[in-house]
Amino acid sequence: MQISNRIFSKEQAAMLALSVVAAACLLTGCSSTAAGTGTSPLSTSTAPMVVTASDAPLSNILSAVVTLSSVSLGTGTSSATVISQPVTVELSSLGAVQEPLELTNVAYGTYNSVSLTVASAVVSYVSSGGQVVSATATLSSPTVTVALSPALTINASGEAQLQMAFNLAQSFSITGSAVTFTPAINTTGAVVSAENSGDRQMEVTGSLVSISATSVTLQAGDSGKQFSFTINGSTQFPSGVTASTIQAGTIVQVQAQAQSDGTLLATTITPESQDNGSGQQEDGAKGMVTSVTQTGGVLTGFSMVPRESYGSLGNTAATLSVSVSQSTTFNLPEDAQQAGVAAGAFTSAEVFPGQAVVLAGTAGTGGVLQAQQVTLAAESIAGTLAAVPQGTSPNFTFTLTLPTTALLTTYSSLTTLNAATNTNTEFSHSLSASSFATLAASTSVEVHGYLIESGSSSYLLYAAGIGQVETPETPEAPESSNGSGSGSSSGSDN
Repeated sequence: MQISNRIFSKEQAAMLALSVVAAACLLTGCSSTAAGTGTSPLSTSTAPMVVTASDAPLSNILSAVVTLSSVSLGTGTSSATVISQPVTVELSSLGAVQEPLELTNVAYGTYNSVSLTVASAVVSYVSSGGQVVSATATLSSPTVTVALSPALTINASGEAQLQMAFNLAQSFSITGSAVTFTPAINTTGAVVSAENSGDRQMEVTGSLVSISATSVTLQAGDSGKQFSFTINGSTQFPSGVTASTIQAGTIVQVQAQAQSDGTLLATTITPESQDNGSGQQEDGAKGMVTSVTQTGGVLTGFSMVPRESYGSLGNTAATLSVSVSQSTTFNLPEDAQQAGVAAGAFTSAEVFPGQAVVLAGTAGTGGVLQAQQVTLAAESIAGTLAAVPQGTSPNFTFTLTLPTTALLTTYSSLTTLNAATNTNTEFSHSLSASSFATLAASTSVEVHGYLIESGSSSYLLYAAGIGQVETPETPEAPESSNGSGSGSSSGSDN
């Protein structure tokens, strides 16, 4: 997808960035920059910033809902707050894709550390006995400060991005029924204009607040925050769908890219529920299938663990029961087809444990959702390469060796999983198509894509995004004089 970029002078860029941020703050309620307690005050000039989260999935975790109470950038003598109000994010579904947490404006300066504080972490996971367990984690070291290396310089060059990649395998420690959480992260800061398209790509699923020919606003299903995205001629809709045909309250997925002018451009907009005609928020959920029920070989229902919930279901990590009828429709999103999934490949016969779906329907008695529409969703799967990727760019095939605790191992007895890329696959975390081709066997990667049963007990993961799993950064020791709100985390490698 080609995105046209207009060239501005530094002065014009600065004025445009400030005006866009002011408008974005009105729409999103973004936080302001706050000077720290150190001896060097921050600049009064500001530039826009988008704060995003991603993760390296933990193989047996079905849902990880983490609330951050604060995030700040440190210069060594001062700090700038980029998240000042609690924000909730579901981490386990992200992998090689990012979700925006905040649009804000940050003072000019050079920042060399990131400090964050976790308020809570609620997890659903598969126990060694194959049971789904939900637990509120003990926060052993909720505040952590890590180096931002290389340092991030904020100036008039346009919007910056702060990426926080959580490593769930290092963050969560599960021993018996005891669960602890200590944030283990990699942080990256960059000016958006210098990033590749994969690092600027992000995704939000939520309830549609409003849409016009030039913008769309969603309320995210996990955080409840509202985010606005611009729409232009390159924004893609499914066949037969336009901005004017999507009604408020519809469950919608937006894929977007951060722009250097301080906006988020919607690259694809996909409705994932049917229009109920009322303009009211629809009931629904996005999550992982854990079991299926069939009568006479026909799917009649399934259970799932929601990662995000919409409408009257509310936010929950409990198992959701879903009823399927002959009137339930099964849909394949546009971006799944762009990843290589054949149209019509997802039907009621292709629903299986370990698959991610988005539901829309009516919440009935006993917490059962009467499904009107089931849409295949992207999921993140981590593993190691069984061998060097085969093929030539952009069409690679490769095999992931799955961890012994992987959901597909537990539910479908899979120890390996075949995957494929195409021209639309995005590479992130310092990975490119050329460098991916040279990765050695046993390299740890995370793949965000669409999982289809391509035959009897034969599965294929169509890769929408791929990133290399990095070792979490070592937390810094607390220093009372640096003014950056630092803390320690001695147990980050559980």
